[in-house]
Amino acid sequence: MKIMEMADLALKEALKLNVTDVSAISAQVNEKMIRFSNNSITVNKQIKNLGLFLYIAKDGKRITGATSNPSVEEIKKFTSNLVKACEALSPSPDYAPLPKGEFQYHPHEIYDKELAEDETRMIEFVKEAIDAGLRAGAERVSGSLTASEEELAILTSGNASGEDRKTLILLNVRAFANREASGHGLSCATRLRDFDPSEAGNKAGEYAKASMNPGSWEEGIYDLITMPTVTADIIQHVGASASAFAVDAGLSFLADKIGQRVGAENFTLRDYGMIEGGLGGRGFDDEGLPTRENTIIEKGILKGYLHNNTTSKKFNTTPTGNAGIIDPHPWNLVVDSGTMSIEDLTKEVKKGILVTNNWYTRFQNLRTGEYSTIPRDAAFFVENGKIKHSVAGLRISDSIPRQLANILYISKERRWVEWWEVSTPTLAPAILIKDVTITKALE
Repeated sequence: MKIMEMADLALKEALKLNVTDVSAISAQVNEKMIRFSNNSITVNKQIKNLGLFLYIAKDGKRITGATSNPSVEEIKKFTSNLVKACEALSPSPDYAPLPKGEFQYHPHEIYDKELAEDETRMIEFVKEAIDAGLRAGAERVSGSLTASEEELAILTSGNASGEDRKTLILLNVRAFANREASGHGLSCATRLRDFDPSEAGNKAGEYAKASMNPGSWEEGIYDLITMPTVTADIIQHVGASASAFAVDAGLSFLADKIGQRVGAENFTLRDYGMIEGGLGGRGFDDEGLPTRENTIIEKGILKGYLHNNTTSKKFNTTPTGNAGIIDPHPWNLVVDSGTMSIEDLTKEVKKGILVTNNWYTRFQNLRTGEYSTIPRDAAFFVENGKIKHSVAGLRISDSIPRQLANILYISKERRWVEWWEVSTPTLAPAILIKDVTITKALE
């Protein structure tokens, strides 16, 4: 069964049962995945997933559900059971009818036929990354490579009808010069022409070699340079905090700040449903509205939140094309580029730390944006504009609102970032932030 046929069947079955609203989204994802460790491939497999997501409203009651790899009979049974479950609920005070109209979706080009049909080059890409890491100074290289083709279809009771498809290839490389010295590299693209496994492997190897023999450092206040991978981790939480659902739930550090300064004047953040090179997004959201460009923060001023139909009703505004049935969310976050090279950022630092990667980002308070994160892989002590030596065992403890306000400079260079620590695709620069608290991480 084709994905549009799946959505059509679910829509018709639900309407037979006199529901008020239906949104049926079907998807097929074909994924090729390779894992490698200690310079050798350890896993090579292909996965095919077929799924159906269904939103139903009836008499002010709302419910969502999903099913995997469904047949015709399973779709009918699933839809019937979901409607019965909806009927047993209490009416929702947040109910808003789905948007209605003959929607037009903008054409876009994030599909690469060569990538979708490739059956042979994945192993070559892994070998290129490993060899580049070893040449750059690593002793061993590990990581993962995934390439996927996704097809989507939507039909709603509000007359939305659309199809979309995209391709994506993600390479995550970690290189080790010894047991303690490691480096990280990424290459993320929607087309093979923009994918560079050698560059990712080389960067990981260079960082690993440079992080050998770490020097001493003291806990204290430092100027901090976040390389694009780390910047993206911070920015994805800004995007999440811009969701009107998070604001309404009391989980946003951007609550009650529209029109106010929330960042430095040189900081602008936008979300794009579709953008050239963007790793995420699609032409329509979960309610069938066309996605679009939304400015979240412009020159440090909060311009607005991301909305679905429900939150826009609550906030007395209009949807922004970011549904999530339950919670609106960003598609592709983009930080405007700055004017300085990364080397020039370093020259501006009197006493600072440069971090290339991080993990274990945890919030102490989502409402205030207080968090901590652990730099991993290569990090460096910077003094009087020069990198002096590598450092290890750091913890960054700060609040995102304070960091946004304390941005000094932003690099011209930006990179698309998506990996297991950054789930929202982000086009991120390097950023220099003043006066960040850095402490020793517990071993």
